[in-house]
Amino acid sequence: MPASPARRRGASALLTCAALALTLAACSAGADGGAAESGGDTAAHDVGAGSSADLGAGAGVSEEAAVDREIVTTAHATVVAPDPSATARDLARIAEQAGGRVERRTEISADGDVPGSASLTLRIPADRMSTTLEALSGLGDVNEVSVDTDDVTTQGRDLDARIAALTTSTERLRELMSSAASTDDLLQVEQELSERQAELDALKAERQVLSEQVAMSTLQVEVTSEPATVAARQGGFVGGLGSGWAALVATVEGLVLVLGILLPWLAVAAAGYVVYRLVRRRLRPAAPGAPGAGGGPGPDDGPDAGAPASPAGPEREPEPVGR
Repeated sequence: MPASPARRRGASALLTCAALALTLAACSAGADGGAAESGGDTAAHDVGAGSSADLGAGAGVSEEAAVDREIVTTAHATVVAPDPSATARDLARIAEQAGGRVERRTEISADGDVPGSASLTLRIPADRMSTTLEALSGLGDVNEVSVDTDDVTTQGRDLDARIAALTTSTERLRELMSSAASTDDLLQVEQELSERQAELDALKAERQVLSEQVAMSTLQVEVTSEPATVAARQGGFVGGLGSGWAALVATVEGLVLVLGILLPWLAVAAAGYVVYRLVRRRLRPAAPGAPGAGGGPGPDDGPDAGAPASPAGPEREPEPVGR
């Protein structure tokens, strides 16, 4: 039985609606996927940009910190060379080539067994200190190298802040001085301005010294030569005689030295002893039986004048003869 026109129109409308629904679903799915992809790419771009920004900011901070740090470097080195004077001249040349200068130089010539030496204080640009230390190895044997650093960044920033504050203060005082209404006010402002200007000049000088210490490092170099070779000692009788004579001379020199040290003290002790004896002799009391003492025999008396008479014994009767 053939389908009616109304039924055919209903089926066509139903198919058309279904096709539209499928098309809309596919479009929405594609849009969602594209949006997700776009969102993902955007997020990734944002993350990458953030990371790059963070890294760039960190690099900038670290670079700024490295540039703003103020370091004072002081180094000390000991070099052994055959000719200290020639080595000192080479060191001065190296310092000048590096853009520095010799601040102090002392040379001592060799004298017998005493080796020669030299001492130099060099001011080297801070960025050439490592190169200068490496150049020392070409002048002789480097026995000792020490490098000390002192971070003075905080001190430098404090000086800069104080200088800026005093500069602003002096400028304001100059403005007040120009608009002073009376002589007393003018004198007071001038006095205050003079004090602050003196303080400002002192701070600027201190800052200049600190900046110069940061820019020019200090290198202290001590140059010594090998001690003179001592001649080999002779053996046998001659060698023993020479050793004995050297020992004798050394002993005599030691005794003379000790005697020279003790002689002034011995002289003082002898003088003190003589004074003591004189004082004691004058203060000693006279003996009772001594000549000139009261109650004793005179000078004209005999040796027995002062002796007491011995008591006479009892008289004995004569015995009769013939008994």
